[in-house]
Amino acid sequence: MMKKLTIFAMLALLLAACGTTQQNSDGNSASNQATAVEALEVTEQPVQSGGADVEYAVETDLEEELGIPFSFIPMDNGFFDVFASPVSDWDCSESTVSGDPSDADDDGIAKNATYNIKCTKKFTNLPMFRDAVIVERTGTLTMKDADDNDPTSGYTSTGDITYSYMNGTFTTEHKFNRSWTKQNGTYAYNHTNSWTWSAGDTSYGVEHAHAGSYTPDDANDPFAAGQLSETASVKHYVDGALEHTVSETANLHLNKACTPPADSGTITFTWSAGGSSVSRTIEFTGCGEYKIQNP
Repeated sequence: MMKKLTIFAMLALLLAACGTTQQNSDGNSASNQATAVEALEVTEQPVQSGGADVEYAVETDLEEELGIPFSFIPMDNGFFDVFASPVSDWDCSESTVSGDPSDADDDGIAKNATYNIKCTKKFTNLPMFRDAVIVERTGTLTMKDADDNDPTSGYTSTGDITYSYMNGTFTTEHKFNRSWTKQNGTYAYNHTNSWTWSAGDTSYGVEHAHAGSYTPDDANDPFAAGQLSETASVKHYVDGALEHTVSETANLHLNKACTPPADSGTITFTWSAGGSSVSRTIEFTGCGEYKIQNP
């Protein structure tokens, strides 16, 4: 079976793309508010490897074919729309920053900073809620640029951020650890994310991990095409019990001129639950074309 896919073109291998302005830690609340929110914006936007578009395309087809919830994009369900708002909507005046939050290469990554996050946002006139709803966002975030004079040098970042609603009746915790490195023309990355939602005695969790490397064909045009090698997994939990796991192994030649952005290689998805598993391997046989090897 051959298919020509018509989804997103490749999002470039952006190490950071927020372009935040240089800040200082002089205790000024306005500066603290800006740095806190900007730092969160940088780290909460996942870095695109190009392979994500390939994943999404073939995953959607497989989900339709098999009726299995692959969910390699665990946040793509509108749940987090409440957080996607302009900086001015969050009051982070009580947040503080230590270390060196400067950004000489203007890549959105602080040189070496720790942010103690304390932010609030008020929602009014919400359906089914008589009073205003206050959302609190608290926690710690670290950011370190591998080379603050090179916007493509890579970075490391860790975070443990908790969102609280309705005086703590509902909470969401986001933990992550991300790193990008560049050596001899190859980019290596390792991302882990976990989200836990709690309401009363019930909790739901997602653990999402990606690790791999990308080597561009042309160092002078690094994001046009290159070889991607990656492993990934998504685990879903209900009340601490593992419900199902989706794992992925990819060895693809990415090409942003294709839709989706791959012209050769393979990607394998395995869905596991209750002691059983189903695997599908997709082989790309041309620009944006693929076939399922084991339907």
